[in-house]
Amino acid sequence: MINFGIIGCGHIAAVHAAALAALADAQLVACCDIDPLKGEAYAKANHCRYYSQASELIKDPEVRVVTIATPHYLHASMSIQALQAGKDVLCEKPMATTLADAKAVVAAYRTSKGTYTVVYQNRFNPVNVQLKAALQNKEFGPLLGVKAQMTWHRDAAYYTSTDWKGTWQYEGGGVLMNQAIHTLDEIYWLAGMPTRIKGKIMTSLLESVIEVEDNAMATAVLPGGTPIVFFASNSFIKDPPPIVQLEFPDTTVQIDANTLRINDRVIQDAAPTLTIGKAAWGGSHQRMIEAVVNRIMHVDDPLLDHLAGADGLASLSMVLGIYESDKSGKWVTLPAISEVAK
Repeated sequence: MINFGIIGCGHIAAVHAAALAALADAQLVACCDIDPLKGEAYAKANHCRYYSQASELIKDPEVRVVTIATPHYLHASMSIQALQAGKDVLCEKPMATTLADAKAVVAAYRTSKGTYTVVYQNRFNPVNVQLKAALQNKEFGPLLGVKAQMTWHRDAAYYTSTDWKGTWQYEGGGVLMNQAIHTLDEIYWLAGMPTRIKGKIMTSLLESVIEVEDNAMATAVLPGGTPIVFFASNSFIKDPPPIVQLEFPDTTVQIDANTLRINDRVIQDAAPTLTIGKAAWGGSHQRMIEAVVNRIMHVDDPLLDHLAGADGLASLSMVLGIYESDKSGKWVTLPAISEVAK
């Protein structure tokens, strides 16, 4: 049995608890939140012990995996602390809010006896699993172009409900850093790492509420010149699934959270595997956490290579590249992920 402890008892923590409850070889034994009312309520609901300090949970000898579901600015330092304590770490995205901090996490992971995983659960959506296999088998020929869009709804109340969202210092960015980073990870996972990127950000409907962007657009280029066009917004009225479209010589492939279409024909239409939480988050937390458990237990699992570790730097690098490009007005060179993760 693999014991988990979670730091941060917000909305996404409920998704992790439900996923763990559905697994035979894992259980939630501890939780931590600086808000005792929130933390104790979560502990009671999930039959685990409560800590008020992250360091106390990390020291707990019964906790094997530390799940980090805190505000973004704490992800890197808590990951490093847990890795240095010999724990396995499962960290919600982003792995950090700066490239330097992300590299420090990777360095800690390289010298730790524990495993490290960034939560990019969409890699485990059945449609992405099927499409990834088809791409690895080169079923469609050369990739000619990629188009992706994410249009969600985040209103003023979403940001004013906490003291960290909507700020550069604590959230690290807006729609790109918090929401669309999942779509950028899908682009990386399916198409590869761009070599350069150029983008613009703006704050529109929420300009009186937040410091960060609520809309962004970018163009990126893959090795060989294949273009990627990307748009993200938190200004829509609801949360439809993000769409990623890949163009090949005779084939158009389009995916959203649950549907795979090839030349407008539905190939797969899979129901979400987890119903707790927002549907737009994707439904594959349980399958991802199962893969984390299987890796720790050295159990064969065909999806182990879908886990994001050091390559969680890819999407973060794209986000930060767009921010840099917006400031400079120029293209930003993106190093190969093998170089970024050194």
